[in-house]
Amino acid sequence: MSGTLLLVISVVVLSSITVSAKECSTNSDCEKSCCLLGPSRYAVPTCMPFQQKGEQCRVNADTITTKLTYPDDSEKTVNDVHYILCPCADGLSCDPKRGVCN
Repeated sequence: MSGTLLLVISVVVLSSITVSAKECSTNSDCEKSCCLLGPSRYAVPTCMPFQQKGEQCRVNADTITTKLTYPDDSEKTVNDVHYILCPCADGLSCDPKRGVCN
């Protein structure tokens, strides 16, 4: 299979995948997941799954409560949301030396 054909197939497949991320402002907005604020400048907090066994985690990560502002002058207050990564799923803990859920 040529590289160009593989690229075209990949683009078609990836463009057909829809992401249904639910916006949130606190963890209670998310059923069986956490409210996560990404690291980009105008990130919108969304419900994301908890980290699973073997996945990267943030040791002793605190939650964030703040007011977010956006270029269109809109604002959003978030309460106790997680930053960059959700915590480990129930029954798992973040290994302090490796930063991995066990």
